[in-house]
Amino acid sequence: MRTIDLYSGAGGFTTGAKQAGAQIVMAANHWPAALACHKANHPGVIHFGQDLAEFDWTQAPEAELVIAGPACQGHSQAGQPARNGTGGNFRPNRGRAIAQGQRDRNTAWAVLACADTVRPVSLIIENVPDFQLWEAFEAWCNVLGSFGYHVEVHTLNGLDYGGAQDRPRTVVTASLRHPVRLAPSSGAARGSIGACLDPLEFAGNRWTEVAAKPERMRWRIAKAQREAGRLCFWANVSESRGRRLDEPFPTSTTKSGSQWCLVDGDRIRILNPREIARSMSFPESLILPPQRGIAGKLVGNAIDVRLARGIVEQTMAA
Repeated sequence: MRTIDLYSGAGGFTTGAKQAGAQIVMAANHWPAALACHKANHPGVIHFGQDLAEFDWTQAPEAELVIAGPACQGHSQAGQPARNGTGGNFRPNRGRAIAQGQRDRNTAWAVLACADTVRPVSLIIENVPDFQLWEAFEAWCNVLGSFGYHVEVHTLNGLDYGGAQDRPRTVVTASLRHPVRLAPSSGAARGSIGACLDPLEFAGNRWTEVAAKPERMRWRIAKAQREAGRLCFWANVSESRGRRLDEPFPTSTTKSGSQWCLVDGDRIRILNPREIARSMSFPESLILPPQRGIAGKLVGNAIDVRLARGIVEQTMAA
């Protein structure tokens, strides 16, 4: 099935769709780093790098399926201190954050423009659960309906499709043929934190002493160890709890590349981008940019590959 991937990012949707048997004919993203990452991993795909709100959809290739992950930051209440009125350890520019949130939410409308012009048989749109709380969500779904699509809204979790993150997502399916209702689970065994860790890192040199950290951070690390043991996972964010290595990861964000930590007794290290990519079911062959911050943001923005494969398989079979 010829497929277009919008807001393609690190390629989680593309990778899962390929595993399901789809042929990706086009990928598009407005962020140059994301487009470069996608090109490196999927060189045979036509790539467009621009603001999709201004894209001429008559230039897009014919496709039977469109998969899309429009920006979620404008919907998610996680990591939105300026919108919530809580600044944490800094004072964000509230007006700038609100404007950026609106720009992020506007990316969902580009998917409708694509549907109106390309007229694929099916669409799959993935976002955070708060996408359904968007004041325009019902109207957005109704536009798809006015184009003749049968629209179904699902809340799925990457864990239930064999992923290693407790990562609930809104998945919207739209089909010109008939409603596509996705299964709540693939039946695959859930992943875990420990299975994603690099054993070589235990003997590596990227560890630092807990004693060298600020007092408040030391207190929170000690709390995490009381909760999950001396060897545990801990995220350096407010209200994070310690997790045993046989547990799943929490939902990653664009900041997880600098926040996710492994605590081992009196030492601590930040997880490397490859370990975070494993938590999203990316294959070992994934080519990531060398900059940790960019790699972490790309992976944190992605859809779990196992979930992507499962929902594309079901959509293609419907």
